Amino acid sequence: MTLPTKASLLGLSLAALGLVSTAQSQTALGEGVRQVPVKKLFPYFDLYLGLPPQDRDGFHLEYLVKSSETSVRPRMVYTLGSVRTPIQLDSKGKILTMPDMTMLQQGKVEVPATSPRGEIVLNLEPVVPLSRTIPANAVSNSITDYAKAISRAGPLALAIPKLTGIAFKGVVSGQVVFADGRKVSLPVERGLPVFRPSQSTMRGAVSLEFPAIPSRAEFAR
Repeated sequence: MTLPTKASLLGLSLAALGLVSTAQSQTALGEGVRQVPVKKLFPYFDLYLGLPPQDRDGFHLEYLVKSSETSVRPRMVYTLGSVRTPIQLDSKGKILTMPDMTMLQQGKVEVPATSPRGEIVLNLEPVVPLSRTIPANAVSNSITDYAKAISRAGPLALAIPKLTGIAFKGVVSGQVVFADGRKVSLPVERGLPVFRPSQSTMRGAVSLEFPAIPSRAEFAR
């Protein structure tokens, strides 16, 4: 896993779907396909959907299809009974058609048996409003929601990385502002300013200030 850029928590070979309790069948056109339970391709997403909305508005999960042939994306379809729904991907392979809880629990994903080798990569993304001045509680909310999610993951929590900070890309420095007007420089880790709300020197922060608008916020260990 590569942090803080992204949390790549799982790689699953699309070409080896037959190894994870799949069934092989054919489409109406006679094309050989393999089917895998939707839940196996979306690890942790059922736990995410099971959280109260107010406990998951600080982060979201992104699932990307990475193929060994960069110009080729496997044609994947959700199937639930007689209903078939094509899975839409953006130019980077991000899955745009996310399943709901019913599809997660009962549906299958259908992939052509001849699909190029690839994997599903899970990215964990904080929800932080980017500007030169960011409310500290908006940043802390991502960390708090993530911690709540881990606390409800049961034994799976052992496999989930513990992330305690938010790093900001596109800027070289930043400051924490307190209610009394005092300012403290954000620590720089791997070239990125990082805010860790649990650190003693950061407690009581009101806002974060940057010399420019950060291009991205990322979770950091």
